[in-house]
Amino acid sequence: MMMNVGFNLGSRDIQTLNAKLGRIYRNSVAPPENTAMIGSSVTLINCLDSSVLTFRLTDSSSCSEADKGDVCIGSPFGLALLGTKPGSVVKLGLSNEEGHAVVLKISN
Repeated sequence: MMMNVGFNLGSRDIQTLNAKLGRIYRNSVAPPENTAMIGSSVTLINCLDSSVLTFRLTDSSSCSEADKGDVCIGSPFGLALLGTKPGSVVKLGLSNEEGHAVVLKISN
């Protein structure tokens, strides 16, 4: 069997591709544990006043209906939180002051 999709694939090539795809699907990559991703709740401690803050990361499509405490990954702060782990330091821009916060906990 030959398929013409801009180049020629023989049946052996297709079998090889299917075998490789099968291995990929069986060995799917899971996100690392304790890493902030969309849907995660991230708990921070503000280094300026020691206040504890918790935010939930949301994707860009749900930013318009975000609840209080939700942070869109399309925002600079949301992007800074994405991929963090406990112990990570995040830079905060608070009006005229610049501070930092430390990630305490990630709940996925």
